Amino acid sequence: MKMKYDITFHPSWWHKNAGIEFTQDFFDEPKYRMEADVKMRRCLYDHFGDYGLGEKKPLPRPLLGSDLLAAGYLQSEIMGCEIRYAPNDSPQVICRDFDEDNIADVSLPELDSNLVWQKTLKQIEWLQDNYGRVECYVNLMGVQNIALDLMGQNLFTGYYIEPESIDELLAKITATLMQTGQVFRRLSPDISGGVTAIVRQTVPGCYLTSNCSVEMISNELYEQFLLRYDLKLAAAFGSFGIHHCGATMEHVLAGYSQVPVDFLEAGAGSDVAKVRAAFPNVHINARFSPVALQTSSAVEIEQEVCRLYEAVGAAESCPASISCVGIDSKTSDESIREFLRVCAGLS
Repeated sequence: MKMKYDITFHPSWWHKNAGIEFTQDFFDEPKYRMEADVKMRRCLYDHFGDYGLGEKKPLPRPLLGSDLLAAGYLQSEIMGCEIRYAPNDSPQVICRDFDEDNIADVSLPELDSNLVWQKTLKQIEWLQDNYGRVECYVNLMGVQNIALDLMGQNLFTGYYIEPESIDELLAKITATLMQTGQVFRRLSPDISGGVTAIVRQTVPGCYLTSNCSVEMISNELYEQFLLRYDLKLAAAFGSFGIHHCGATMEHVLAGYSQVPVDFLEAGAGSDVAKVRAAFPNVHINARFSPVALQTSSAVEIEQEVCRLYEAVGAAESCPASISCVGIDSKTSDESIREFLRVCAGLS
């Protein structure tokens, strides 16, 4: 079985190499985003086209979001967070810093009147009117990620001080994710490319939730507070996956093993062999660290890719892939090409 592989760049790389400005217009103005996307795919071709990346003559794509970034913010903005933009960075969510005393003030958004969501619907309408379809790659985010955007570190004390209030908040977040996700799913079955692009090559119909911040809690807290909501999302969307970019995914395998998944993404540093042992038939994407890519020698890059390949068990019965996400402007093309060379040889 061919092992898939992929790379995804940080906005600083695109800004430096393709001249893209990641201002609010990139995310709110579909015409500008489509023009930028054409430049980005051509830039990929110019740098790495011999590895099958990018396009020599890219045509416009009717994009909502982007599968060339990994930038989550929309659902947090819908729930009241401020977003700050920069030409060479992903949108930054400004935490609302609610605590256990005022978390009950967070209401379930009424999407019909929510201004942020209405802007999104206008983009969808414009794309459908002009192109007849929408390719939806909005980052789907995840339950605790959004809770952290609303509460910050107060979330972790809230688990112990006000568990019922926290549970009510997580329920509201999950309801929002389900409402927005169902709209995206009606546009296209392939909606998770904004979380991690490799899913488009591997399990394209999967709804992929972002559990980045689950790295920060115990398996016991995951099972007590978050498991039920991942199960709700899985039931709502059918094919389901979990993105866990933390360095110890293995610490929460007991909880994850209760969720019906078709795809798992194991963060750089995780014990991929343990993840594979717990999920022998699930597609696993093993993340290669972008920091290691920037700082390692060619020999070290090859050794680490081969180690991940062996650990993830890239065989017919063990579907697997490797990706490096968040490559920034300081990483040399030579290092990126070495990563691609080794991956291509293994596939």
